[in-house]
Amino acid sequence: MSHFTAVVAIAAALTLLTCAEVCAKPHPGLKVSMVQIRVEDGDIDGNMRRAEEGIRESVARGVDLVCIPEAADWGWLYQQARRDAYPIPGRYTDHLAKLAKELNVWISAGCLEKDGDKTYNSAVIINRRGKIVIKHRKISTLRNLTKHLYDEGNVKDLKTVDTEFGRIGLTICADNFNIAIPKKVAEMGAWLLITPHGFAAKSGNLKENSEDYKQHIRNIAKESKMWVIGTDTVLGKVAGGNWKGQWHTGCSTIADPEGNAAVVAQFLRPDLVFYDIPAEK
Repeated sequence: MSHFTAVVAIAAALTLLTCAEVCAKPHPGLKVSMVQIRVEDGDIDGNMRRAEEGIRESVARGVDLVCIPEAADWGWLYQQARRDAYPIPGRYTDHLAKLAKELNVWISAGCLEKDGDKTYNSAVIINRRGKIVIKHRKISTLRNLTKHLYDEGNVKDLKTVDTEFGRIGLTICADNFNIAIPKKVAEMGAWLLITPHGFAAKSGNLKENSEDYKQHIRNIAKESKMWVIGTDTVLGKVAGGNWKGQWHTGCSTIADPEGNAAVVAQFLRPDLVFYDIPAEK
């Protein structure tokens, strides 16, 4: 065997070992909740109140991880996003961090983010100590709808984080239309993907939209081989822009790595859904 061949073989073996160590490590079970709330464009006080109610009820039920929808502070199509978004950390995430620490729970939530002259549609994961351990900026922003509202994130900034229940990742809604993005999260060693959403449709297409949403979450899980928690907004009519008057349909879904829907929230109704993700054997 030549020196070059030997080096290649060793590198390949190390790569396989690293993958095995990251990917094959079994994860424990955990109890999660999806807080499917009405998010009203611009009503940050009401939106925060509804989220807090869901978080507190979740903790009363013994949950480890609470998941809130996309842009659950201002609404993902709020037309004054660039004016009103807070930084991270900032008013909204500080409130969630305080709750996480007080209640000893993990929280994931979508929110708008101001950073200098940029604005982003972001999401965070906060640990039990109230620390933000991941911040993700939406990559696929549907620019025809949102370029005047916020800027795009970068796929190079995708992150995972090691937690008490294994390695997890974070994306937002349309990021997952490009299946390479959640697959990249899986390649980074995550077994669980948290992905807040805000699916909306015209009044005549609401049922079809909800079915598309459930299939969308199932497809992400099947293609990436991860558990996927997709917490969706419900009701909350879009107040402005090209989608003015459209409604969010709900049907928040948790899907297993085979693409089966483990649990689905209600259609067109606020809901609080609990699910015990089993430990990996």
